[in-house]
Amino acid sequence: MKTDRASFTLVFFLTLVGLSVRISSPLSASFPLNDGGLFYKMILDLQANHFALPSYTSYNNAAIPFAYPPLAFYLYGWISSIGHIPLLKLMQILPAVVSALTIPAFYLLAKEILDSKTQAALALLAFAFVPRAFDWLIMGGGVTRSLGLLFALLAMRQAYLLFSIKSDRAIPAMILLGALVVYTHPEAATHAVISAIFFYLWKDRSIKGLSRAMIAARGILLITAPWWLTIVTRHGLDPFLASISAAKQNSYNILVGILILFRFDFTDEPSLTLVAVLAIIGLFTLLSRRKFFIVFWFLLMHTLEPRGGSLFMMIPMAMFAGVGLDQTVLPGLRELNREPLQSLKKITNDEDWTSRAFEGRYVKIFLVVLFIYTSLFAFQTAAKIKQHSTLTKVDLAAFKWVKENTPPNSQFVLLTQGLSLNDSSSEWFPAITERKSIATVFGYEWINDGNFSVRLDTYQKLQECAVQDITCLNRWAQETGRDFSHIYIRKTQGAITSQTSLSVYLSNSPEFENIYETADVVVFSKR
Repeated sequence: MKTDRASFTLVFFLTLVGLSVRISSPLSASFPLNDGGLFYKMILDLQANHFALPSYTSYNNAAIPFAYPPLAFYLYGWISSIGHIPLLKLMQILPAVVSALTIPAFYLLAKEILDSKTQAALALLAFAFVPRAFDWLIMGGGVTRSLGLLFALLAMRQAYLLFSIKSDRAIPAMILLGALVVYTHPEAATHAVISAIFFYLWKDRSIKGLSRAMIAARGILLITAPWWLTIVTRHGLDPFLASISAAKQNSYNILVGILILFRFDFTDEPSLTLVAVLAIIGLFTLLSRRKFFIVFWFLLMHTLEPRGGSLFMMIPMAMFAGVGLDQTVLPGLRELNREPLQSLKKITNDEDWTSRAFEGRYVKIFLVVLFIYTSLFAFQTAAKIKQHSTLTKVDLAAFKWVKENTPPNSQFVLLTQGLSLNDSSSEWFPAITERKSIATVFGYEWINDGNFSVRLDTYQKLQECAVQDITCLNRWAQETGRDFSHIYIRKTQGAITSQTSLSVYLSNSPEFENIYETADVVVFSKR
């Protein structure tokens, strides 16, 4: 009981602090952080269709198949409708809350895999505050990403139990959790499958274990059949093939992957990459002891699905950090004070694992500093997302004006100088204004026309016109075969506001009319 209270207290404390980190920026923002416009429109489509799955989403008038796993959309739509809570407010707050729940879910998994509760506790400290484990989850798009990681962690733990305890009793929970992952997020489902196959090959490899895996797989397919059969019946396999192809276009090749692996730059830490350094120490500690399980798991996530891999790589990386602290760093600190070294073996005496884990003056000082350092920079990461990547009241006022003062069939080009897959203005514009943004790429990853990479390139070329004149824009329209009626220019980049070359040219051109302007946004129409 004493150990249960100690573990519960530690997990509860880190979850509470992790929640405060994650929710600080959403609470103080005026809008969901960064992205989520596509998901917002899909939830509205679901509500408008009385929660029957639509064939297409109305987002950007692009005839995009409604093929995304829909569980999160149903959940947010139901809560909004039943509780009469504004959907945007839910998308602003709830992803951060769900993200905090991944902290205890990670501990449940780490406790099964690592050698001791000490290592699991230290790994939890790393996971709770490493930015890459939550930064994309607390955004508006975290509607699906946060739930996906939560269910993936729980499903991975169940898969590990299934192939380590080798009991049929683990199958029902495996089926339920696996189905929840599939219904929620495609990349989370991919990494859950990769992990489950790896766990089987490492821990079991028996015919009986394969039989259990097949039973679980059939159960998951059966429970998720109402969704994927509907999609296949309506659209064939095209949306799924398109999603796979788009993921490849947005990934790096194997040589770049090797370079990135050696850089070990996955954690998104804003200053000193302390968690990454501790993870490297833990990785080599495991290699020196010929313990390769977590190492190979980490490499599989990096190699097989690199597009979303950096998020899920935080799971073994945090475990590396826990091992590095427990086996190398903290024993070294105890040696400085001539204190007894922590045993390298698994601690089996449940009653005193906490006192052994945190014994030593320098150990206590180091862990307090580590906690303060990681939590403060986690707060900084969340604040940076709000400051640099989130729509402001000025943006929303401009969107409202466009919706109320431009024809419904208007064709907009947006020049925001953002990135094709990380541009809050470009994603939210069609969702809020209900006007066509002809270069926006969000959602097209579900259209199997082979042009996703072309769209990415087309978007980037358009952004280059912001620092040129109308000749660039006309050439872009001619090369892409896309005509436009309006130009929307965002002059603000982070905290810096400036006139773009194009906006200055258009203001002096008789061919265009300045119909709306603030310090941050200007809108032109063709005369």
